[in-house]
Amino acid sequence: MTLLADIQAAAVDQTHSLSDLLRKCQILAFRLRHKPFKTWVSHELNGYPKDATLPPYRSSMRGEIKANLSGPFGSGGKNVPVPMSLIPADVRGQANRFDFHQGVAALESTVERAKAGGHGSIRSPFPVEAYARMEIWEDHQTMSMWLEAPISSVVGVLDQVRSRALEFVLEIEAENPKAGDNAEGEPPVSMARADVIFNTVILGGQVALGPNASVEVSVTPGDLGSLLRYLEAQGVDRPDRNELAEAIRSDAAEGGREGPGKRVTAWLGRMTLKFATSGGRVGEGTAAALIAAAVARYVGLL
Repeated sequence: MTLLADIQAAAVDQTHSLSDLLRKCQILAFRLRHKPFKTWVSHELNGYPKDATLPPYRSSMRGEIKANLSGPFGSGGKNVPVPMSLIPADVRGQANRFDFHQGVAALESTVERAKAGGHGSIRSPFPVEAYARMEIWEDHQTMSMWLEAPISSVVGVLDQVRSRALEFVLEIEAENPKAGDNAEGEPPVSMARADVIFNTVILGGQVALGPNASVEVSVTPGDLGSLLRYLEAQGVDRPDRNELAEAIRSDAAEGGREGPGKRVTAWLGRMTLKFATSGGRVGEGTAAALIAAAVARYVGLL
């Protein structure tokens, strides 16, 4: 059985360990020599750093805030829903959302423990300082507060990992049925095509260019190579790509910011003007939008 077929068989078998499936994908990632796929597999196995940009299926899962309260004469309340209006405005947008940074083995363990204990939800406690002075009921003290979500949300994350790994391998097989068999010579699938498959299948990389149009932006956040390859495909000349790479390095050296720095912002302005006045390989509005979207995805804003 080929490596691609082996991964496919493991992906469709729900009894097959997801960690084992990802280790097979690790072998494929090295044979493809595709760094973004290597990184994704590693993060799914070992967990995502706290400052990492999470894939969409792992971030902002909505939960419900609840609390236990204690009042006079033995009164109180358990599992009391907490109105969002009581949450400080500066954290309200994320207060009821789960981000799953754990590796798949830890998530599988969470599901198994919940099922064994007959629990239908998971909890993430708030720190004491977040609720110590919060009055949810009049004359009642907040004893504990947590964010609660159904265990099905964790099952959904695991299912997404399995499904996306399978779809990625199927797309790679469509490009080259022998892609997983040989690690020598040229990459079995071009880096540019692997970028497109990875960003579309794993990250869901599309941006809207208008009310009725969207396109794939095949750039991996933080991967300069994927950004430069994408810009080359959009008709950005080598000197301009080199200038952008230098602008990114210079802005990064200064640090202390989120999003494009002043040199990258200036480069974007020059490229917008250039495409608008020289009739680039694609329509001027579309070219400017795609280039801006590509840079935004690279710095983690899309």
